[in-house]
Amino acid sequence: MILLAYRDRNVHELLCHEVALRAGYYDQFGVEVGAVPASEHPEAPLSAGLGGSLVESVRGRRRWRAVLVHTVHPLFWIWQREADPAPAVLAGHPEGSIVLAFTERLLNGRGTAPSILHFPAGDDGDADRLEALRSGAVDAAVLGSNFAPSTLSRLGLTESLFFGDALRFPTAGVAVDLDLISVDDPSVRAVVAAQRAALRKVRARDPLAVEAVASFLHRRDEHDAPRLLEDYLAPQYGPDLTDVRAAGAEALAWLTEELRPAGAVAAGFYEEVR
Repeated sequence: MILLAYRDRNVHELLCHEVALRAGYYDQFGVEVGAVPASEHPEAPLSAGLGGSLVESVRGRRRWRAVLVHTVHPLFWIWQREADPAPAVLAGHPEGSIVLAFTERLLNGRGTAPSILHFPAGDDGDADRLEALRSGAVDAAVLGSNFAPSTLSRLGLTESLFFGDALRFPTAGVAVDLDLISVDDPSVRAVVAAQRAALRKVRARDPLAVEAVASFLHRRDEHDAPRLLEDYLAPQYGPDLTDVRAAGAEALAWLTEELRPAGAVAAGFYEEVR
């Protein structure tokens, strides 16, 4: 078995893995894949979270290389209780996280500077940010794909910003740790082939893809998974390689400037994507 590490167990990172499992594509290509939390499995040679992997590469902590990009539209939103253009307090992600870096970049671009309260990443963090927003403890919150936008609208919240409209950044796919496995290893190629096949099902709005989406969503009703697939996933997953190269170059340049690493940067992070 080859381990695929995720940074957040949600639609954003694991949709194609889940579709590949349900469709039997891993079996078809002769590979067994186990999805595991990255924080608990540093030995995992594959990563589904490309943003976090790029941060680690730029900082010189690991030698990741992306081999497949699912999307260049980050699936995060800012939600508010009211349509206030300048919230005073925002529930955000942890210090040092790629999502916090996105948030600060987008808020600076809008000329707003709310106080940011830092919550954990992952399912629990999204739930806590949502609760803080609904309780009035904060004015706005950054939420990911654990909750469908239609779910949050049904709860009476107002969408303020979709990150995927405001920036392009390769955030989900498959990255390889070069110190643990080669990009040409047959198991790596099999994972990529299986997930490419899964991408085709996502783009085709296949019922199996709807089921996979639904398996991750919290507080969903029967309409939320189809709407998320139709509105965000099918149009945005499976990007053109030209778009991947352009978004990747911008992402690398921005993070290098943002983090200012002391040593060599991850210049080749996207060069294995085909």
